[in-house]
Amino acid sequence: MREYDATPASTSRGQAALRWVLWIGGAALLAFGVLTALTTVPSTSQRINVLLWLAGGVVVHDAVLVPLALLVGVVVLPRVPPSWRPALRGGLLALAVLGIVAVALVAGAATRANPSVVPQDVGAALALAGIVLVVGVLVGMFLGGARRPR
Repeated sequence: MREYDATPASTSRGQAALRWVLWIGGAALLAFGVLTALTTVPSTSQRINVLLWLAGGVVVHDAVLVPLALLVGVVVLPRVPPSWRPALRGGLLALAVLGIVAVALVAGAATRANPSVVPQDVGAALALAGIVLVVGVLVGMFLGGARRPR
């Protein structure tokens, strides 16, 4: 196992308790989301559209994000210094997710019948989000490179 992939095993009670708190919180948020969807989505056809959209998310994850993550892990990360890898890994995957969201936003803005659905300039908003991500990755890489080895 390479040094940057090593994750220490957590056996402390505090970490176990935190995991349970996060698990219970996540389950509560999931239940709230399902309840909200069932009570606010009025028609069966809209519910079917929501389910298709969620299924599409799973397909995009498995067909696009997972292969990209594997490609980054196998091709890109071994060629950069170990201190840069966490920031670069997170940043590249965040940019991939932003790109997928961008496709949906641009398509929605192009075919909207109601201009108030996406009122702002989608291109400018996506460009700004991309710039913020890139700057964050560069800062993370700089700070990672500034750390002293253990």
